[in-house]
Amino acid sequence: MAQLVAAAERGPLRNRAFLAMWFAQILSQVAANATTFALIVLVAERTHSNLSSSLLILLSVVPAVLFGVFAGVVVDRSDRKRVLFITNGLRAAAVGVFLLLNQDVAAAYLVNVLVATITVFFVPAEAAMLPAIVRKRDLLVANSLFTFTFNGAFLAGFVILAPIVIKFFGFDVLFGLLAAMFAGAALLCLVLPTSGPAERRLGAGVAGLAVTETRRGFGEVLTAFNFLRSSPLLVWSLVYISIANTLVAVAGALAPGFVREVLGLGERDVIYLVAPAGFGVVAGLLLLNFIGKRLSRASAIGIALVVLGAALVALALARPTAELFRRTATAELGAAFPFFVAVLGVVMFVFGMTYAGIIVPAITMLQEELHEDIRGRVFGVLSSLVSIFSFLPLVIVGPVADVWGVAPVFLGAAVVVWGAWLGGGRARRAAEAGGGLRM
Repeated sequence: MAQLVAAAERGPLRNRAFLAMWFAQILSQVAANATTFALIVLVAERTHSNLSSSLLILLSVVPAVLFGVFAGVVVDRSDRKRVLFITNGLRAAAVGVFLLLNQDVAAAYLVNVLVATITVFFVPAEAAMLPAIVRKRDLLVANSLFTFTFNGAFLAGFVILAPIVIKFFGFDVLFGLLAAMFAGAALLCLVLPTSGPAERRLGAGVAGLAVTETRRGFGEVLTAFNFLRSSPLLVWSLVYISIANTLVAVAGALAPGFVREVLGLGERDVIYLVAPAGFGVVAGLLLLNFIGKRLSRASAIGIALVVLGAALVALALARPTAELFRRTATAELGAAFPFFVAVLGVVMFVFGMTYAGIIVPAITMLQEELHEDIRGRVFGVLSSLVSIFSFLPLVIVGPVADVWGVAPVFLGAAVVVWGAWLGGGRARRAAEAGGGLRM
């Protein structure tokens, strides 16, 4: 307890415990995102199947649905420092063992599920530890840094680290580096003070409590839904966020096959797609800060939805256009290759910008318009919605892309996006008429 008080009395950036956990988060989140990307590319490269990539991402979502409540119960009754150390250590071990198993496809699925399951316990432990090591008045700054890191880790791991290392050094070097990053995060967690000692041992009692909490959780979700019924704009904000995140998952699953089928390249060259998208997200965030005072959040979302639908149509047209070039010229794109790469780069850049243009305004509206006593439950509903929205598309898109190509998938996604734009139009117009909720 004395350690906790001493840590909390210092500001975040002069707080040794906070800095240790923050750096641990940077290492572990970047490593986790890079691991997901690497496994997607590896499975796609070995199987040449969009279904295999979709299944990999689908299996990474399942543990959060199955073990989310139980993980929260375990964290609440455990030393969070120990949970953070063990979860990072186990992820390092899982990636290290995978490196020794010759990176078999079956092993890739197993490691994917293991890492995703372990992460279910890591996330609530990290969130619960933060208020214990910083002062209440510093929580805003601390959470801002952690949120920035969480989003930046996707760009660093999924868009920069994994694609570059795979392309130039191969999977062995990458997985060795990722195991070292998880191990480094585990060692940093040893600096943390103990927090939340266990009230009881794991066993039938804790399992029973998890069941009780799950039943209670359904009641809380119903309360949140009843509240949301009074605000169509907030309901549509949840839908927009869920659609945007689902599209990212679908694009990630199809990207290796898209590069193979459209550009005629290997799956490791998926960097041609993910890099522009990542930089588009950054550009979108900067643009929102620039135009925020002149454009309402509802208007920003509406514009982003229209442009996103157009970008998806452009992606759908890419393969037929490439095949037309091949029939009229050579078996490969030849001289047209730089043109195709440039056009696809622009389209993916726009895709990333529109993602930021939907997610940021929608989440901001939820944060500002929700009452304090309902906010946590609504964001819990959001987490469930994202998982539920992702399930069906990830089950469908793989087989569809394998049989008919990626074009029908992206056209269908465009229809869904434009349908959401039309369906939520009245709610957005009402928000604009009421003051617009300026950014």
